[in-house]
Amino acid sequence: MKLIEDESLDVLTAADDDFHQPEPDRWAHETSWFWWYVPQESIGGWAYHWVRPNIGVSGGGVWVWDASTTSYFEAPYFTNYSNQPLEAGRDLRNHQFASGLNLRMVEPLHKYELTFRDRDLLSLDLVFESAMPPWVGSLVGDPSHAIHFDQFGRVTGKMTLHGSTYHVDCVASRDRSWHTRDERWKRGSIGYCDAANDRADIAFLAISGRAFVPSGVDAHRVRQEEIHSGYLVRDSRRFRLVGGSRSVQRDAETGCINQIAINGVDSKGRTFAAIGIVASRIAIPNPGVHGVVWTTLIRWTFDDGTIAWGQDQDAWPIQQWSAFRRAAKSAE
Repeated sequence: MKLIEDESLDVLTAADDDFHQPEPDRWAHETSWFWWYVPQESIGGWAYHWVRPNIGVSGGGVWVWDASTTSYFEAPYFTNYSNQPLEAGRDLRNHQFASGLNLRMVEPLHKYELTFRDRDLLSLDLVFESAMPPWVGSLVGDPSHAIHFDQFGRVTGKMTLHGSTYHVDCVASRDRSWHTRDERWKRGSIGYCDAANDRADIAFLAISGRAFVPSGVDAHRVRQEEIHSGYLVRDSRRFRLVGGSRSVQRDAETGCINQIAINGVDSKGRTFAAIGIVASRIAIPNPGVHGVVWTTLIRWTFDDGTIAWGQDQDAWPIQQWSAFRRAAKSAE
């Protein structure tokens, strides 16, 4: 899609498809994430990998979930490594991660091939083609530079899972990060959700945060969070979100999200609202840090009736999630 107006910072080049020069810190951390889904089967899939170049290790993996379970122990497929080797001379534009995922850049910042084989358990032959330029919402440092971007694209191809082959044709997102990220992840929990219709001409990314209530009967009553970054795409115009909220309804037994309401306003004063109904989800160890993330496939309905699909990442430091759930159970 050609954007008429776009508030994203135009700072990326073809070189950003490769690994970046790491900061001189033990916890220098670089990630690569793609996801896809088969909505009629409530199936979602991730390919998420990270490297810590200064200590020579890598991790992450590939997983597929459906509506049959919420635990990664029981998911149709799950690999998530944490101490794999990192070879010298690596090039992310044509790279095989230690998990076995092959990533090949076909066209810079636009088209990528992903292939994967693990015995008769899972195989992937997927192509990601961008639907819009990458979104860079902010810069850091002096001189200023990007350390993260997000991008919607169409994912096509096939996935064979336990002998059943699924045709993949969806609009999904990818992202990349390169900065320091301590494994002892103790920051406040975050919500990271997005949605796009089939043409990707209506879409949003909403990133929110919430305060940590460590104990007491009100700890389980976290419901509404302030959106602090992201964007809205409408009428071929993409502008940053400057306000709004993410409100969730949680399952009393597990704490997972059953429904999300997003309300937002962008820098041009455009408002939108969307209701997300969960199709499937999985709780997994947050790759590369000491945390847990609920990864959720969602069917969204915008306030104008537009139907879209997307995902939500409900990420928590382990002890924060533990306190949140213990408080909820004690209040029952």
